[in-house]
Amino acid sequence: MDEKFTFTPEEREQTLTILERLRTAVGNTFSAQDEKLIREDIHHAFINHQISRDVFGLNPILYALQTAEIAVNEIGLRRDGVIAILMQTSVVDGYQTLDDIEKKYGEGVAHIIRGLFIESENFRNLLVSFSEDMRVILIMIANRVNMMRQIRDTDQLEAKQRVSEEASYLYAPLAHKLGLYKLKSEL
Repeated sequence: MDEKFTFTPEEREQTLTILERLRTAVGNTFSAQDEKLIREDIHHAFINHQISRDVFGLNPILYALQTAEIAVNEIGLRRDGVIAILMQTSVVDGYQTLDDIEKKYGEGVAHIIRGLFIESENFRNLLVSFSEDMRVILIMIANRVNMMRQIRDTDQLEAKQRVSEEASYLYAPLAHKLGLYKLKSEL
């Protein structure tokens, strides 16, 4: 990575606000130990320069928290879904293994990340993972909703078009089939 990743003051404030709302929303399903481990994992990635902004300039930690908030408040996921959203990048980017995740957070979280990881490989595997664990597809839909909200006013028109087409042809029909009409209207 060419440039050291930092939070803007606004991003730091948003992050703390979302964390507090997530703590309240997931209640006692999310333990102090879970939060400690997540903070350690994110800190490790931060000090080892394993975090960078995406093509839209989005902060990946804040983006993951926003996605988790959508998954909790608008879809109804809880602990395992939140942790999977926050830790999936560390597995996809090779900073942790699924075994590491399973040891720290349990088989449920590792199972969801495995499904999310398979999704990134191809669409056929997406359908397989969907049949194995509904939370995988719900997290993917929450992620796309968050992405659409975040890039609404971007100047990156080609990338914005790709995300919009993907949402329109893949995620909106899935959300509709699942009865997630509010989310569909935002895609």
